[in-house]
Amino acid sequence: MKHRIGYACINLSTGILVNKTCRLANATEEKLREIITSNLSGLKKVLEWNRDNNIKLFRISSVTIPFASHPVNKIKWWQDYKPEFDNIGSLIKENDLRVYMHTNPVVYLNSLDPDVIKHSIEELEWHIKFLDSLNLDFTHKIVFHVGGVYGNKVEAIKRFIKVYNELPENFKNRLTLENDDRNYNVWDLLQINESTGIPLVFDNLHHQVLNTGKPEDNDIEAIMKRFFSTWDEKSSKPDIHYSTQKENARAGSHAESINLDEFAEFFLKYYHLDFDIILETKDKDLSVLAIYQMFKNDERFKELDVL
Repeated sequence: MKHRIGYACINLSTGILVNKTCRLANATEEKLREIITSNLSGLKKVLEWNRDNNIKLFRISSVTIPFASHPVNKIKWWQDYKPEFDNIGSLIKENDLRVYMHTNPVVYLNSLDPDVIKHSIEELEWHIKFLDSLNLDFTHKIVFHVGGVYGNKVEAIKRFIKVYNELPENFKNRLTLENDDRNYNVWDLLQINESTGIPLVFDNLHHQVLNTGKPEDNDIEAIMKRFFSTWDEKSSKPDIHYSTQKENARAGSHAESINLDEFAEFFLKYYHLDFDIILETKDKDLSVLAIYQMFKNDERFKELDVL
């Protein structure tokens, strides 16, 4: 399989829950332990299902450990649940699965408020600790966005670069940066990469929504090649986020399911490039299975290394 194709967080085929949470007011130690136990058990079952269905890429939910960066959660989950983490990590490594996490939209390394930056770093830290607890190498990543503009994008980018470059090396081994659909386009990210070396993740729908309107925005292959060149051997294979626009919805809203014709056109056009694909559709694993069915039945894919 040249390109892993995966989905995010929730498995609809099984209905197994991996993202249980609770209200902050109800977040007692007993309740948090109950949720963590359930979520880790569910995660293992979903990854086993993925293995059995040849789905090699999966985004782990950022609520697997509820309130992980909040003072209310005092549990040393990386210690108390070590057997569970060891088992899940072994499952991932033994079956050549790849996992990653996407931070919640509370990470603003370029904030004007030092307390927000502090909390952002704490949020990144627990994600890193989660993947480290699985004993996974640095091919398993965490993706996040640049943050706000705060009235001056030039200065906001400078702040991001400064804060990022001061992060510990174990952070930089895990972190990747994605173009978004509100503030920071692909060219902004390439500028940031020049001063940080952070690997970049291309999101096709975000680029469709937020770009400069110049001709170079239309050369998707050139953009992806530049993004992919930001990944080194330690970073492993680049990945992209792929989705289609939901009809009659806000620009950037993900469609319910994959548009197979559009995906086939995209996939065949860029098949020669080396990358993994995470689908961002509402129907999650069902879209991956639909693509696999297309691969089996469509003559255009018969000679390709797709399954």
